[in-house]
Order: sequence, then structure tokens, then C-alpha cells
Amino acid sequence: MNTHIFIPSSLRMAAQCLRVSWQSSLSDISKRDFVRLWSSVAYLYPGLHPDGFDETDSGWPTSLKRIAGEAWRRAEACALTDEELYPSDAQWAGIYDRLTAPTKEETARRQKIAKQMLDIK
Repeated sequence: MNTHIFIPSSLRMAAQCLRVSWQSSLSDISKRDFVRLWSSVAYLYPGLHPDGFDETDSGWPTSLKRIAGEAWRRAEACALTDEELYPSDAQWAGIYDRLTAPTKEETARRQKIAKQMLDIK
């Protein structure tokens, strides 16, 4: 199975990817585009965890629960890898991109993640 990794380069890019979910049926979105969408959710909402998204106190906004549901549907069908289901690099990058005074170590990690994306393309 091909693994698709995506880390948005900015809040704007992540928001643009999120708009895809309002433009078509989630089950019709290609794997590549779904991973971009799902990673953008992790980037924009780093405090949300995929596990237990449908529980009452999960913190997931109703509008995003359908995306999480689709992620789990795909994962259970073996259409997403664990790395795609848990896009922690995208989540971390979203946190970093909001920092006002990142440390040298944080900056080095963000640069490494950005380089990773260039190597994948």
C-alpha cells in the first residue's frame, strides 16, 4: 500500500485543504487528497485525537467528526496506514507554526519536517 504523507506549510494551506470536505463526498475523495485533508485537520486542530472522536466529551466539533469517521472507515478497511491515521508530524507542525518564540531545537525539527515534504515530492 502506498503511504501518503502530508504536512501543510501554513495555516492558509491547511484551511484550503479542509475546504475539500465541503465540496464533495468524503468517500469519493482519493486517498492522496483524503490524507491531505486529514493531515490538515491535525495541523489546524492539534488538540484533537483520532481515538474516541465520536464520544460526547471528545472535544471534536460536529463538523469535523464526519472526517474522523471517514478516516477510521478507511483505516479499518486497511486503506490508511497508522502513520496516515495518526499524522503526528502535521500535528506538531501546526503547533510549531503558532509559536511566537520557538527554540533552536523546535526550529530544527520543523525544518526537518519541511525537508521531508520536499523529499517526498
